Amino acid sequence: MPEGFAVESNFKVYISRYPCKATQGKKMKMAPMPAMTLCVVVVLAFVPSQARGSLGVKNLNDGFCATFITPHGYKCEEHQVTTKDGYILSLQRIPQGRTNVGNGGAKRPPVIVQHGVMVGGMSWVLGPPSESLPMNLADSGFDVWISNARGTVYSQKHISLNSADPAYWDWTWDDMVANDVPALFDYVYTKTHQKIHYVGHSLGTLVALVSFSERNSVVMDRIKSAALLSPIAYLNHMTTQLVNVAARSFIGEMTAVSGRPEFDPNGISVLNNVKSLCVTHQINCDDMLTAIAGENCCMNSSVVDRFLDHIQPTATKNLIHLFGTLSKFNYQLPELNLKNYGSLFPPSYDLTKIPVDLPIFMSYGGTDALSDVIDVQKLLEIMRNHDADKLSVQFIKNYAHADYVMGYNAKEIVYDHNRGRETKEVGKAKRRKMVGHKNTIFLVMVATLMAKEALAAQHVVGGSQGWDQSTDFNSWISGQTFQVGDQLVFKYSSLHSVVELGSESAYKNCDISSAVKTMSSGNDVVKLNKPGTRYFTCGTLGHCGQGMKVKITIGNGASSPSSSPSSSSSSSSSSSSPAAISAALTSQGFASFAVLIVAFSVSTMLSLF
Repeated sequence: MPEGFAVESNFKVYISRYPCKATQGKKMKMAPMPAMTLCVVVVLAFVPSQARGSLGVKNLNDGFCATFITPHGYKCEEHQVTTKDGYILSLQRIPQGRTNVGNGGAKRPPVIVQHGVMVGGMSWVLGPPSESLPMNLADSGFDVWISNARGTVYSQKHISLNSADPAYWDWTWDDMVANDVPALFDYVYTKTHQKIHYVGHSLGTLVALVSFSERNSVVMDRIKSAALLSPIAYLNHMTTQLVNVAARSFIGEMTAVSGRPEFDPNGISVLNNVKSLCVTHQINCDDMLTAIAGENCCMNSSVVDRFLDHIQPTATKNLIHLFGTLSKFNYQLPELNLKNYGSLFPPSYDLTKIPVDLPIFMSYGGTDALSDVIDVQKLLEIMRNHDADKLSVQFIKNYAHADYVMGYNAKEIVYDHNRGRETKEVGKAKRRKMVGHKNTIFLVMVATLMAKEALAAQHVVGGSQGWDQSTDFNSWISGQTFQVGDQLVFKYSSLHSVVELGSESAYKNCDISSAVKTMSSGNDVVKLNKPGTRYFTCGTLGHCGQGMKVKITIGNGASSPSSSPSSSSSSSSSSSSPAAISAALTSQGFASFAVLIVAFSVSTMLSLF
């Protein structure tokens, strides 16, 4: 039996408390197989047992805020969100930081922080405040909302079911996408009346990416930006000896384990199998966290202890789905798939449908055994058409899965300034060549994305007269400029419409038959995504010939004058000076810290895009 094991009569297993580097063989890559789900389920079941024997589980009856937040001197509010399918989710709000109670009268930008699988919202706040993402965000001027996924200890309520009922656990992350994510966004938006930043880790990235690809209107109408840490859209190349061996060893037991509706990692039903696995295959399981998630570089043992004390239950069905393909849940039996989806196989999710203008920051680690580099690069390849100024990717060579949540240096490397350390950024086009740079950080990334958005102009076509025959578009367009990221707004009565034409000749000849897009809402918004020329006219017969048309020439970055009749513009071109950025951010009600960061780092940060 490996050193560090002690087996007692109640079958609980206690392992060396302090992480050491697991003795692992050469990392092996494996293709998806039916046993993948089971191997992860079995392995994860073993993790919490390391801690519970010696430390015991903390009494959580006082509530999340009283247990994890207010002892550190932060104000904290308890909230509950009810989903469409009846689950009652716990949500904690840190409305302000400790050091900046006031905010100059400006509203604090709201941010939802979503944890990964088999952990809860407390995973973000188990270390000291200086290492906690939510507390750093609060101190930096954000209005922070910590989400707890259904099934975790603070989110086990339902309007009609009890968590002891098997029916309570009949869900997967499909249901989180359809019900939980929109419920959270709607609730926070209702409370704050502001668009929302989102930070997700692990499973929190998956439900976000799929929500974006499904273009859920509740979410997309309310989101400002997304930061995705250790993204796990694909899990085809997980690299760990333990996972490989478990997958080969437990195929015959898949049905027995997956038949349990609740997967409670505090149970003992699979411990004997795991003990046998470690001994038989000579796997060093002293450091189980490393054996599962990769060699984490930067965690204190005391924080790991607390983390292992707070592993959370989930639905077994959810785990089976998580380690399957990127599609809706596969019931395996064609008749059940047919009943639920109207097809023999579950529909796939299409991540190419993620809106290309959504500001997204991703960060992934080189030693992460769950969010493997190859799988993340596959995700980036799928997102290769994302707007260049809206997608930024950070690669941290020595980071693994848990470092993003518990790393003692995550503030400097991911959350805050990367002081002198080198990271690598992946561009949008077909795994663009990686280039080193400094100061790739989450907080500054959000600030920069907001700065770009603040500096982008929204042009009401025709000015105060709007999209109308009476407007002199030639006079109105004179001296105006358009840049990538700007928006055109067409406001008009039911007598008109907006038709986008595909060529200069069609524009000159008013050839509406060559239309590439037609709009008729009366308040249409058109995003200028790339440099070039675009042509618009009215679809009502004769209006184009009467001069109701505009030609837009879009510059890339620097001010670029538009050519003859064109869409509206701001009164002046946008400046990229620190002072201009500060003013723009302030006008957006952004926290003063972001203004200062962008003001002093703008020349460096703009190079990231």
